[in-house]
Amino acid sequence: MKSMVIITALSLFSSAAYAYDKIYLKRLLEENQCHHCNLSEAPLEDHDLEGADMSEANLKGIILTNANVKGAWFTHSRMQGAQLEGADLSNSLMDYAQLMDANLKNAKLDGAHLIFSDMSGADLTGASMKGVHDRGIKFCNTTMPDGSVNNDGC
Repeated sequence: MKSMVIITALSLFSSAAYAYDKIYLKRLLEENQCHHCNLSEAPLEDHDLEGADMSEANLKGIILTNANVKGAWFTHSRMQGAQLEGADLSNSLMDYAQLMDANLKNAKLDGAHLIFSDMSGADLTGASMKGVHDRGIKFCNTTMPDGSVNNDGC
């Protein structure tokens, strides 16, 4: 019984204070790339990450509010619940990205590649989407730029 209490206590105190790995965050900020890494819930609002490679990464809940991520690579990334409000995602590669429940209000997605991405539950209110490559996007309970709800992929 005593050993079980100690193990439980150790597991509670050994859990990370952040969801993301600080080593990966440092790599992204220094090298502008973090392919296949964990940046979930990383606070990157207002950062300039133009052209960054975050493909195949765990970006669940990442905070990129008002960030410059023009031309960034998010292909096959898991971005559920990402905070992308006001972010400039122009010409970004987001093919097969999982953007479920992402906040994309007033984001700039002009020319972005969103082929076969999943935008179920995402909020695109006020987003600019000129020239988006949108073949196969899944919309289900997705709030579109004009405020309408798209359920075509449900």
